[in-house]
Amino acid sequence: MSIKGKKEGIYRLLGSILLLISLVLALFLEFLILNNPLLSIILILITVPPFILSILLKLEQDFFVNNAKKFLYLLLIEIIVLNSIIFPFYNTSFALTTIIASSSNILLIICWHFSLSIYKKNKIIFLICGISYFFVNYPILLDSISFSHLFIINLILLLTISLGLFLIMAAELIMKKKGWLKYL
Repeated sequence: MSIKGKKEGIYRLLGSILLLISLVLALFLEFLILNNPLLSIILILITVPPFILSILLKLEQDFFVNNAKKFLYLLLIEIIVLNSIIFPFYNTSFALTTIIASSSNILLIICWHFSLSIYKKNKIIFLICGISYFFVNYPILLDSISFSHLFIINLILLLTISLGLFLIMAAELIMKKKGWLKYL
């Protein structure tokens, strides 16, 4: 006996793994773009806690699931404070690049977090964050045109994310068409 939708389920999982790989590649790319140790540390402090929280929520650790709103509020406060620290000490170009990079990373974390969800509301969040990532990351792509290696890495990143989003959505549409998937 075979499981219905096994192939489509594998495509969904592969798409989610591609999004995770893209997240790591995005962090690497932004360290190259920022080229400043303090801004890189701030980017880590902004990006890593939401990523860790996302992993802990996916693992359904009771303490984190029960207190998720409190942790999200703390993360929001942390992000606002760290972004407020950047502006007085750096020129506008560096500060905006850091804020755009951290915002795009957070959008990608949210997209990855909800990528395998079967809840309609979460799937809408997944799509909005995935599409928004491209719009937020567009200035970084334009800024990296002058450096060919950064531009190529950014292009590979965008293609990987596009492939991941496509695999997830195509598999879900096929499963939905065959009646194997129903959003809750």
